[in-house]
Amino acid sequence: MRVLVSSLLVGVAGATDPWAEVRATLASWPNITNFAFTAGDASGRQFEFERGNTTMESALPVASASKFPAALAIARVIAAGDVSLDTFAHEVFDWWTRDDSDARSRVTLRSLLSFTSGFYAADAAGDVPCLGTDGYTYSSEDCAKEIYEQAPFVGEPLAFFDYNSFHLQVAGAMTAKAANLSVPTILSNFLAAVGMNRTRWLEMDLGDNPYLAAALVTCAEDYDALLRAYLTYDVVPPLLAADLERDSLAGNVQVSNSSLSLVQSIGRYASCNWYECIDQNATFPLSCADAHIHMDAGLFGYYPLVDRKNSTYFQIAMFQYAANTSDFGPTTNAINLRLAIKPLVDDALAQVAATRAVSLRA
Repeated sequence: MRVLVSSLLVGVAGATDPWAEVRATLASWPNITNFAFTAGDASGRQFEFERGNTTMESALPVASASKFPAALAIARVIAAGDVSLDTFAHEVFDWWTRDDSDARSRVTLRSLLSFTSGFYAADAAGDVPCLGTDGYTYSSEDCAKEIYEQAPFVGEPLAFFDYNSFHLQVAGAMTAKAANLSVPTILSNFLAAVGMNRTRWLEMDLGDNPYLAAALVTCAEDYDALLRAYLTYDVVPPLLAADLERDSLAGNVQVSNSSLSLVQSIGRYASCNWYECIDQNATFPLSCADAHIHMDAGLFGYYPLVDRKNSTYFQIAMFQYAANTSDFGPTTNAINLRLAIKPLVDDALAQVAATRAVSLRA
């Protein structure tokens, strides 16, 4: 087991360890015995912890926690001006309908990233061949066209939410075509910019069509770098980050039956991240809006979190087997730990910040 305590406390006579309660809770927590944990603020990582066989460098498949990094890779292209959130799919793909009588003509990059494009799947994945085991043999545009032609389309863009993998796959292909880049190049450029040197999407080195929504393999060390860079706007500028964090279900957006339990359990969807609001039965009280906490929980329990209000972050870096896309046991285990640990982390980081302020004044 390895622990890093804020360097500002090292060598301070009589200093109390602000992380003692956090460490004790993590060390004794039931149901999760193999995981890494980091926490930090705008100044960087302040704490890390390892338990069991999982280290900071352990390769972990993160399932749906792949979505947020993929969206940030796309956001870097948006920030460069090659495409905008309000670009229509038909402006990029000449085969995409422009017919006003077809709701697909109103699909934009914004609706794709917020999962309100109108595409629907009965589960959190989506069943088309290009998202299967032979997906790497497709070009990203061919996969987008297959989704366009075969995936159920049942809602008006920006007015119907369904959590599935179709949206992000089309968004990646659309962004790549608009920028005259390949999807793997967009991803590789992003990973290099953040310093995620151990991280890859499966099959991104084999072809043009990696599974963006669920095929990331990363480690706590790398994802910590991402959380720090995002928190401090190093990877995405503030106005664009605010757009990505906006509640996409506000107003009269209909939530599909297959996604309702997610909204009831973990919050409102933004753009490839959840505006966290746990166990509020699909309501979104002012307390959740004011807390301004965003996360991207994965099916195997990976739980990265950014607290905008307090300018802090933490992650539960774990992998527990899930039998299928309806098995939320690992995610539930992570949520239970998140609920217990966040108040302790908030207190520890406040103590670290106070000590830092004293040191700066000395």
